[in-house]
Amino acid sequence: MTGEMRFDFALQEPALAIAPVFLVLKKTARAKLDVTRSFGVSSVRWRGPDALGIPEQSALLALLSIAGQQAFSIDPNSAVGDKAKLLKQLSCEGPQSDVAVVIAHWRKIEIAAGYSSHSGNNITNIKSAVKRLAETTIWECRDGIEYESRLLSWIRGNDNGVIIALNRRATEAIYGRQFIKISLGERNALPDESTKALHAYLSGSMRTGTTRRLTISKLHAHIWSGEATGSTLRSRDNKLRAALLAIDLLPAWRCILIPRGQVDIHRIKRDIIDGKTADNPRAPESSA
Repeated sequence: MTGEMRFDFALQEPALAIAPVFLVLKKTARAKLDVTRSFGVSSVRWRGPDALGIPEQSALLALLSIAGQQAFSIDPNSAVGDKAKLLKQLSCEGPQSDVAVVIAHWRKIEIAAGYSSHSGNNITNIKSAVKRLAETTIWECRDGIEYESRLLSWIRGNDNGVIIALNRRATEAIYGRQFIKISLGERNALPDESTKALHAYLSGSMRTGTTRRLTISKLHAHIWSGEATGSTLRSRDNKLRAALLAIDLLPAWRCILIPRGQVDIHRIKRDIIDGKTADNPRAPESSA
């Protein structure tokens, strides 16, 4: 079913990896998405009709993992007709890069997204997640000029699978310009959405071989939206501490809780874990 693909990691563009775009959501009506963050010389704003949760993050990482193992792309210089319209929608002005295209069966996306079993309900949820991603707009202000693009563009889909085009930032990350490497093996071994959200943020904000001391309360904003008080705040604190302990069980991480509500987090180099470095020349640990 999966061919020769291995869903070990996804290469994600750094701004999206560290911005609080994907959060644990309440099981009620979704608010709108509106998140703005500065990244380098750019200001990047993500807007959409629906807030994005951890299932949407899992779907996106699955698509990125698949795209990194495919050779499909669209050349902006030869685009005409529908392709030209697609590239305009994805903000791919100029000849700076091709646009990565994902052609995948829903079952393959289901596996890459970490679902432990196959079901029609899973596929329905993945389809909904991909559609929410396609409805998300990115506004980037760079050197006083604003650019608009979609997070991804839905080209065509049916009951069997989907064809998706990724935007310029995502494409450049996949092709190695500037990216964050997120281990799907680690992510899919984690127990719940809170832990996956925290793992994604830490993977985006810490290089391998580095240690950071963080205040636990300040990590809330990377997992949940809005302020919390009373029992909700206590519940979030408990879930966050449990998430840190779960991440500490991964071979590449150490999370040590210390006094005054802080935690020391160390991301261990791969060669220290198994005595050798990763041998995939297209996917070094991180370039960000």
